[in-house]
Amino acid sequence: MKYSDIEKLKVLVNSQDRLGNFVLRAREEVDDFFHNFDDSPDRTSRWAHHYFCEEEGARLLFDPKTPHRHECSVCGKVYENHELFDGCWLTMYRNLAVVNAWKSALIFKLTGEERFLANLVKFASYYSENYLNFILHNKEGLEFDNLEDAAWGVSRIMPQSLNEAIFIIRLVNAFQLVKEDLPDGFIDRMERDFFSQAFIMLKPQVHQIHNIPTWLNSAIGVMGLFLGNREMIDYAFNGPNNQIRQLTEGVTDDYFWYEGSIHYNFFLLEGVANLLLFCELYGYDFPLGKETVEKMLDAAYIYAFDNHLLPNPNDGWPDINLKTYSYVYAIGTKIFGEDSRIGHLMASIVNKVGDRGSLPLSKPYYFENDISLEELLFVPELRYKMTTPVISGSVNFKSSYCGLIKSYGSNVFIKYGHNGPSHAHPDKMNIEVLLKGEMLSRDLSNSGYGNPLCNEWHKMSPSHNTVVVNGESHKGFKGGECLIEEELHMKVRSTGVYEDVNFERDIQLNDSGFKDRFAVEAANSSIFDYFFHIEGELLEEPLLEKGDIIFDENGYQHIRDIKKVSESARDQLRLKWKIGSISVDCLVNTEQTEIFLAKSPDNSASGYRNTLILRKRGNEASFEVNWIVIK
Repeated sequence: MKYSDIEKLKVLVNSQDRLGNFVLRAREEVDDFFHNFDDSPDRTSRWAHHYFCEEEGARLLFDPKTPHRHECSVCGKVYENHELFDGCWLTMYRNLAVVNAWKSALIFKLTGEERFLANLVKFASYYSENYLNFILHNKEGLEFDNLEDAAWGVSRIMPQSLNEAIFIIRLVNAFQLVKEDLPDGFIDRMERDFFSQAFIMLKPQVHQIHNIPTWLNSAIGVMGLFLGNREMIDYAFNGPNNQIRQLTEGVTDDYFWYEGSIHYNFFLLEGVANLLLFCELYGYDFPLGKETVEKMLDAAYIYAFDNHLLPNPNDGWPDINLKTYSYVYAIGTKIFGEDSRIGHLMASIVNKVGDRGSLPLSKPYYFENDISLEELLFVPELRYKMTTPVISGSVNFKSSYCGLIKSYGSNVFIKYGHNGPSHAHPDKMNIEVLLKGEMLSRDLSNSGYGNPLCNEWHKMSPSHNTVVVNGESHKGFKGGECLIEEELHMKVRSTGVYEDVNFERDIQLNDSGFKDRFAVEAANSSIFDYFFHIEGELLEEPLLEKGDIIFDENGYQHIRDIKKVSESARDQLRLKWKIGSISVDCLVNTEQTEIFLAKSPDNSASGYRNTLILRKRGNEASFEVNWIVIK
């Protein structure tokens, strides 16, 4: 297998305008970046999850030319010479730097202009020659004099070992592209001064079955295969927490990563797919990796809504879709072939109408947020071939405790359990809904971990479409049970959501919408709040009065504009909503139910969305809501 068919790519770049424009844009960006490149081991990177406005909670705008100036994307507030934000900026700058180094390698191969190869060599040599001068530190901002005293997660160039692994894999990809063109002795020097030192640092941090050690194994394996370093290869595949153990123990029988986040699922796949690619390039047999990557890419496609938006429980980023991760499918298609199942999935993804949801951190490179660098390198012809879109139907991922029912142009995703607390949200029985092609309700996932709303709202039960008991977030993180699994009907149960509290939810699709029945049983008399968040506007308000929700913590403190539906308006309550291009009626069984309408934070943090809260009291409760599309 060749890494990239450069001769074919040269022809395509000259014949396909968009690919030609991709290369022209990349060339301009590389020239501009390396003309102004500036870094120093005296500067310490910080965790970019903190790169959020202290007042609005919104993302700060990253400008690679203003290392000490950071502007809020919403309110416009400017922070200057802010130590934490300067460090976050540095993390994003160094990721941008290694991506530009990779692009520079490609421009060299396409043009033969030596200065683009020199960019890569000079860039990599700088970090290699200075690697041990970068202080050991972690994302919490702690610094260490030596590895023996260092905490887990330490790194040198980047804020944590995870980010260092991403940096390394992208750098090795750049080297692979120009391996035969690199100066004599260069790879040996990189191995001695950079890769071997990185291996020494990363090795003791591969300490458990988790997405970060899986990334570290991937980086160690990619380095080893590229260098022919047997010690690195042996550690990645035979070490105490090797890649075979990671995939065997960390991937569910449904072929999802156990942490239950679709973003972390793809994020992990990026590292493992790169490792598998280098196994294929260097003839290393990794059959478990090949089977796992193929089936994980397939499962993730089936998991998506019809519009390719991804159900988004647990930690991650908001508003992601299959196009967000087309670069991972490009690596998979390179490995399995354009005529493979994965190749057909990728063609369906890149040709789907709609914008790509972008990632704020560890960004891959995309031209016009559409064509990834990996697509250009590995499968540049694929999107221009005539293919039939791949359609998927209802599915239940039993070992991952989630399912999706689809029909009549509508989809309902339901999550009914966890595989443990790592990256999990307290959101048992949460649903996300696509009605006639419009999103009725989506999961917010979360903002960056450094944003206060992340822990105060996004990772609290009231931000999800579920039931909250006595104003507290869910306590249990074990699995659940599917009681009914049919094409249009799913009924699920979860026990121990709180101590002696069990949930059961029954969703039935029909040609006009869906019916939702949520039953709760508790050992003690309690207050039960059914939450449902709506991506639309209320067309006709019922008679309302001032409402008091009582609770003021565990997320409730962020709910505002609370109004209670008057008792006189509760009988036969019908709420009419405008959801995108459709109108939807919401019929609520109001028996012994208090009904509240409110606003709650969205993600981005600066926005709010409409929230319906149904309240019942006692030892048990049953909530019944019928959603009907009327036009």
